[in-house]
Amino acid sequence: MPVPIRLLANFEQNGFYHVICKSIDCRDLFRCDDNRLFYLNQYHKLVSLVADTFAYSMLTNHAHFLIRTKAIREINQLLIKIPDSKLSPTQKRFLNANQTEMFHELVEQQFNRLFISYVRNYNKIADQEGHLFLRPFRRILVEDDAHLSHLVIYIHANPVKHNVTRNFATYPWSSYPLILSDNSTNIKRKEVLEWFGSRENFIAEHRDQIAYHYQHPNALE
Repeated sequence: MPVPIRLLANFEQNGFYHVICKSIDCRDLFRCDDNRLFYLNQYHKLVSLVADTFAYSMLTNHAHFLIRTKAIREINQLLIKIPDSKLSPTQKRFLNANQTEMFHELVEQQFNRLFISYVRNYNKIADQEGHLFLRPFRRILVEDDAHLSHLVIYIHANPVKHNVTRNFATYPWSSYPLILSDNSTNIKRKEVLEWFGSRENFIAEHRDQIAYHYQHPNALE
């Protein structure tokens, strides 16, 4: 069945996107905490070159991320710091091409490099072969800034929605506890809290809307 066009948005600079990484046939993507840590480390290594992250949650067979793509100028500044021998072919072409036209390809390729590196590590540990991720990966353009806070709550509520936990606030594989902590993080904590008006509103809106979700399972769709 063809993937709906709205789930395959083209990446443009300074755009907000809801990125969804799913497994093939609902297989387990993450079997243990080490898997999740490796994925997050590779995510920040590869995706942070082209995008900032505002929220995420990782379940057993899929993961959600709310990102904003960086401006071309900022990406250039990051890429020129990388030794030429360590640049990917796509990154090299980006530095010498029409960067606006090639922007989507670069961002998409950074995600694909994440998936490839993760699958290689996963298969090596599991002593298996084959693909894990559904291709192409889903990405939805967030067209209305007013929906950003709703999307943050949706992403943090996902472990509840899929019955992974009943307590979203303590779920360790989402950005919710990171946003409320003082620990160093790549998550754009300050900006997220500003969307909600304050730290207290961030907590209250999550609590109230996710509690409502218990009685109305489709409320956070």
